[in-house]
Amino acid sequence: MKVNYQERIDLTADELKIILSEQRNLPNKQKIQALYWLKTGASQSLTDVAERLGVHRITVHRWLTQYTAGGMPELLKIRQATGRPRVIPSAVIAGLSEKLSEESCDFKTYKEIGQWVEENYHVSVKYQTLHKQVHYRMKANLKEPKPVSNEKAQEAAIEFKKTSKTLVKND
Repeated sequence: MKVNYQERIDLTADELKIILSEQRNLPNKQKIQALYWLKTGASQSLTDVAERLGVHRITVHRWLTQYTAGGMPELLKIRQATGRPRVIPSAVIAGLSEKLSEESCDFKTYKEIGQWVEENYHVSVKYQTLHKQVHYRMKANLKEPKPVSNEKAQEAAIEFKKTSKTLVKND
């Protein structure tokens, strides 16, 4: 059974071309491009459109179903990605960021940070999760330099704390 996709698309090819030029994100461009190819006859099947766009044919079918159900607004609606929420609440991250940016911050280990979070926010966070948040996402470095001599150790520690504070403030 051959389906005539040109009749299912109520916009003209020129209108689709204009809408295509206005799109700024790739998924919406691909959706409009698929409609354009089906409307102009450049592609006769969903499989051909899918191969040309580099997506699965079911994806193109879903786009066409969205278009026929709700028109262009339904097709171009940006949906929020679902997923698991972060383990550390945003209030805890904000408080931790504020604490790390203070001059009087004296955290030396991630375990100390974990204890501080537990005492202040009553949230238990695994070491690995806390390390990922503080080290990679917040770009904070808690390690103290190894002392070379007593005089140099104090200077190095002061310099190290200055550079680690600027890294936290830049985020």
